[in-house]
Amino acid sequence: MVIVVGISSCVDSDKDLYQEAPGVEINTSNFSTIQKVQVEIDCSNSESRVPFSIYDGNPLIEGENTIILKENVQALDGAWTDEQGKFTATVELPAYVSNVYIVSTSPFARQAIPGKIVNGVLKVSDTDEQFTTRASYRESTRFDRNRFNNLGWNTNLGSFDDRSGVIDYAYKGNDPKLTLSKSEMNELRTTVSKVLNTLGSCPEEYRTQADLYVEEDETAVVLTALRGWTCWNSSLGYYYYRYDQAPASLKDVKVYAVFPNTQMTWNNGSLQASPQGIKELKYFDDPEYPKGKNFPKGYYIGFILACNAWNTYFTGFNSYTLTEGFYASSTKGFSTKVNSGIDVRTAMFKDKNSNIAIAFEDFMDDQNFTDVVFSLKANPEITNVPPVDEDLNTTIEKTGVYAFEDEWPKAGDYDMNDVLVQYTYQKVFNIFNEILSESFIFKTLYNKSTVFTNGLGFILSNEGNAQSTEYFIRKENEKDFTVASGADKFTRESNAIILTDNVKTNPNAEYKVTFKYGDKNSNKKQETSIDAFIYRPSKEGNRLEVHCPMKKPTSKVDTSLFGQYEDCSKPNEGIYYVSNQENIYPFAFYLSNANANDIAELKNFDKNEKKSISEIYPKFIDWAKYGTNADWYKKK
Repeated sequence: MVIVVGISSCVDSDKDLYQEAPGVEINTSNFSTIQKVQVEIDCSNSESRVPFSIYDGNPLIEGENTIILKENVQALDGAWTDEQGKFTATVELPAYVSNVYIVSTSPFARQAIPGKIVNGVLKVSDTDEQFTTRASYRESTRFDRNRFNNLGWNTNLGSFDDRSGVIDYAYKGNDPKLTLSKSEMNELRTTVSKVLNTLGSCPEEYRTQADLYVEEDETAVVLTALRGWTCWNSSLGYYYYRYDQAPASLKDVKVYAVFPNTQMTWNNGSLQASPQGIKELKYFDDPEYPKGKNFPKGYYIGFILACNAWNTYFTGFNSYTLTEGFYASSTKGFSTKVNSGIDVRTAMFKDKNSNIAIAFEDFMDDQNFTDVVFSLKANPEITNVPPVDEDLNTTIEKTGVYAFEDEWPKAGDYDMNDVLVQYTYQKVFNIFNEILSESFIFKTLYNKSTVFTNGLGFILSNEGNAQSTEYFIRKENEKDFTVASGADKFTRESNAIILTDNVKTNPNAEYKVTFKYGDKNSNKKQETSIDAFIYRPSKEGNRLEVHCPMKKPTSKVDTSLFGQYEDCSKPNEGIYYVSNQENIYPFAFYLSNANANDIAELKNFDKNEKKSISEIYPKFIDWAKYGTNADWYKKK
């Protein structure tokens, strides 16, 4: 959120707070709170594109059965890696940031990786150590040789190690219609990461209580384990039934074990699970084929996950006592209900290649459906699975604060609170990091002590070729944005947009501009930069404009004001809105990643009117003079 502050004169004297001596040098500092960082991220263990976000601290909280984001924590930036799991680009981050966390919501990437910015470079890799699930560091287990057998499942597919669960009946075929090529695996994993979010909730449209329907005779079905994000050693099985003989309960089906232990990455002493590989499912009810055969048409195939049911089971969480007998099933009514009454614990969807992903929520209700994820290929194809929406895109939101001293070019009281505008940048982008839309939102904060009538606008840089532009306003106490029209209509200039000629006309209003570049793809990857400014009419149709230091004004600025009073601008040299070296106060500044809590004192108009910014934020002086305490405005 950015706050634009327009400041009216709050002192009686026209003299600056600091008297300039002849020959004093110009202070050409831009007072920037932004640093450009070369970001290099390597998540190649994911073997696909994965989304990630950058945070200025660890944003995660680990609970008994879940890991969640802290409340009111906002990412600094985010993107998708390429298909090799790598990302390299120059990113603008707050200048105060040094230590960061790279957080991915993909079930195929490490969830949080710490990193440090060194000499303007941030390098982070997930290849430094093995991918882990939460079970990897919960070494408290027990062994019960009969625990899995007590499920009563059939083991017709083959045998397995009774401690680790590693199977010896992996599919050995190479039929391309039943196995995933490298490119298919990459595409399906990427699709899974678009749909499933380890820190979020699975979209309702992909949750299902329907089993897979076999439409053709001799249908071969193969499962491939993808990944899971779980703290339990659970068991996966399948069953089948004819379309006109639907079972009433689990007691009415024969369950066949697929993965006795679905834990993909688990190391407990001398026991280590390995990727569970590929399994071919079989139909066992034809007496002529005691070893099983391909499925006949007219049958449904269902799946069931028995939570923590493997022989070597976890006891590291207090709730382990509740896992026994806890089932997640694809068939309606077969899953264990909990207090919330939620009965849907499977998600199914297919990618653009028609490859199917099946995901489970194994226990309780964090609703991310990333605990166990596998793929399914059938020949002929199984079709009663929804495709993933191609428009399932990613949104990033950034915030900050602008503040202005509107006495320019004269010195003011530098309380920086005459016009406050909270600014939010929103970006919607696809997995290729192509920007599909950008929104710029400015919320003014009304200060009754402001004397001047200040307008508000912003200059655009790196603007793309938008297919359309939309203008909205949301006035105080209004719930929704409406189209800005009539007296509220915005004005588009060559490289600027004027939002209002008087911020006091609609106190505490929000102004929103949205550029749309494409529905599915675009040629725009670089974010549009802006420079917000305040203004009021000057002579000969020009404007008195106040910008952040070293920012070039619009073509309508009154150039006769440069170099007057306390301003030391030299337009011919590209120097704008600066003072002499002895003046530590800018006429305006932008506070990157500042939020409403950070500026609580700044917007306390009654308390802090006429107080200089250094009185409100004591660490401001060291930042302005020496560049230290770059987080001077952040509330700890």
